[in-house]
Amino acid sequence: MNRLETIFILCAAWLAVAFEISFPAFRQLLGFQISLLPPLMVYVALSNSLPGIVLLSLIGGVASDAFSANPIGISTLALAGTGMLLHHNRDLVLRDQAYAQVAMGLLATALTPALVVLALMNTQHPVLLTWRLFGQWLGAALAGGICTPFIFRFFALLNRWFSYQALPESHFRDTRQIKRTRI
Repeated sequence: MNRLETIFILCAAWLAVAFEISFPAFRQLLGFQISLLPPLMVYVALSNSLPGIVLLSLIGGVASDAFSANPIGISTLALAGTGMLLHHNRDLVLRDQAYAQVAMGLLATALTPALVVLALMNTQHPVLLTWRLFGQWLGAALAGGICTPFIFRFFALLNRWFSYQALPESHFRDTRQIKRTRI
């Protein structure tokens, strides 16, 4: 993970939280809020190291909790738990396949709010579990699963624009011996 990619990820987390709070029309129209932090965590967990997961969960979780009714740090724990789980099993995932990205995005976007609700059940802020909440959770999970491949494509585009490309291998080695003889 290079510095530029880390900066892009943290800016994307900030923009994801800004998108959630700036456009309430999506929440009113769809009946649920589209969260882009769990799909972003899928990208970070499958392609970066543990410090990237910790940074995204801290910055994204605290920013998300600052604009919600959740206590500060609840979303951080949920994002970090989701990221650690995906990072631990990343060797088993075909991260370049779109269906695997959708499945991991669906899993992360379903797991993160479930961990937040589980953590809130153990605090002084209980959550009423209703069918409406289940429908919102399911809709948000589907939206997160659909958004995940687009996040992978976006960061692949950024890496192609701002990173050095590897040079192709030549058929000839630099250390080859040239045999020179008389005709």
